[in-house]
Amino acid sequence: MKRLESLGLLVVLAMRLSAQSNESGYVSLQSGTAGGGTPVHNRGILGQGQVIAILDTGLDWDSCWFSEPDGSPPPVNLTIDGRVVDANRRKVIAYDFLYSCIEWPLSASCEVPLDASAWDNQGHGTHAAAGAAADKGAMLAHDFGDALAPGAKLVIQDGGYIGGDNCAQRPGFGCPLRDLRPVLRQAYEQGARVHSSSWGDRQGVAPPANPPTGNYSTGARDIDAFVYEKPDMVVVFNTGNAGELGAMSQSSPGNAKNTIQVGGSSFATPLLHAVASYSGIGPTRDQRIKPDLVGPLNVYGADSDLSVGTANCDGSYQGGTSFASPPVAAAAALVRQYYLEGWYPTGARVASNAIAPSAALVKATLIGGARLVPYWNSASGTVTIDAVPSYEQGFGFPVLDDALYFAGDRARLFVRDRSLADGLKVEESEELIFDVASTEELRVALVWTDPPGTPAGFTSSTQQLVNDLDVVVVEPSGTTHYGNEQLHPGARETRNNAEVVRVASPASGRWKVRVEAPRLGLGPRQGWALVVIGDLHESVAQTRRRPVRPGS
Repeated sequence: MKRLESLGLLVVLAMRLSAQSNESGYVSLQSGTAGGGTPVHNRGILGQGQVIAILDTGLDWDSCWFSEPDGSPPPVNLTIDGRVVDANRRKVIAYDFLYSCIEWPLSASCEVPLDASAWDNQGHGTHAAAGAAADKGAMLAHDFGDALAPGAKLVIQDGGYIGGDNCAQRPGFGCPLRDLRPVLRQAYEQGARVHSSSWGDRQGVAPPANPPTGNYSTGARDIDAFVYEKPDMVVVFNTGNAGELGAMSQSSPGNAKNTIQVGGSSFATPLLHAVASYSGIGPTRDQRIKPDLVGPLNVYGADSDLSVGTANCDGSYQGGTSFASPPVAAAAALVRQYYLEGWYPTGARVASNAIAPSAALVKATLIGGARLVPYWNSASGTVTIDAVPSYEQGFGFPVLDDALYFAGDRARLFVRDRSLADGLKVEESEELIFDVASTEELRVALVWTDPPGTPAGFTSSTQQLVNDLDVVVVEPSGTTHYGNEQLHPGARETRNNAEVVRVASPASGRWKVRVEAPRLGLGPRQGWALVVIGDLHESVAQTRRRPVRPGS
């Protein structure tokens, strides 16, 4: 990077306003610029058939962006075991009170669900939900403030809000943080396959004594364990707003291995201008890449009036990474819809081509289609970022039109989604050979759902990667590229379960892409997802070649 000379529970509530809104956000995540088109929406991919869970302060469900035509309240669950769902509703199919007086009978401040102010008495959750799936009117008629996935439905998990910070702020999450696996399971069994959270855990220490330290917490372990058990559950978190503290300022549990953690990009001109100074940055304490991506900051969307029964169409601008991650959760929902509707591999919708994507494939698709954000507004000045991945933005700003193939596009898409049962054993590899033209950048992304690690203290640098895979890309000349080589040129990746190789001007000819399994701490197999994007055609596939590393 080059410097330009002139130039507990942590919840993001920063109000850093600009002209940025859902309008440019929902466009930029499709085409890369605020003035670009909406190529994904234009093909009818708006989130239909997808359910996104929002774990936050609740929802003002009678806002016009979420309400039913008849004004009826959503179905309610008063305990973590509740599974009541009404899938026929327009928007909110289940509302789970995680801080109900049934769930927390000894708490003097527990929520009485039918009280008008209990649904979202703070507003943070309403605005987060708006960034993912708000839809003010007819889905095919875009309204100002609608989200990227207006056709998606919502499961709302309400953690309550009683002010303060740390554990007291979201009491339904517990203090210390409750086991997140039952929370994720509730949403999963209610139909959600994308789960979005805009909060972080201070792990029992009140501020300012304990700013985020990037460690692998018990909550991070819970998330990794659940996704390993349910590998089609995409879990999205924000980084938090402590970036001005410097390295390791992203919050846990969002820095788990199997999440998509999202920082924030500010929107000066051009649109993809700079990672915000306050966006939490990496690496993690064990030197993993977090955030994974950055999303649009300063979002206009639904605003809670702190009461139901007073139907409103209020909206507001709110900023912070809390509202950068829900649009990326929406992008994940559109990627799922793309695969489930059979758009791959022909670029046209063919039902018989439907794929039920793993969370690893969704993540690989998003990071494979991400663009470099060229600047970082650090606390001490503006810094040029030359390449991704970087610890400030992860793999970049996701652009769906760069990630997804549609008929007529020059850049094609190849994916392989290997389940755990069909994964690699230790020292096995799978090789694919592509005929590549030099007209488009070549991008290769490998992601796998790693088994859970071992929770570590604030200062622990114990490596959390359990199973180590590698992506190796070989040019026609024999030049070899390894995943994430921008961070460690010439060396193999040994810490992250997401790896990318990007070649801006690939030589024409036959390229090899190999996925290897040099080390498995938990076997006997490891599943994986591979995404290859470029002007290419698959030529030959060879599987299970041994050894992975000759002479090792």
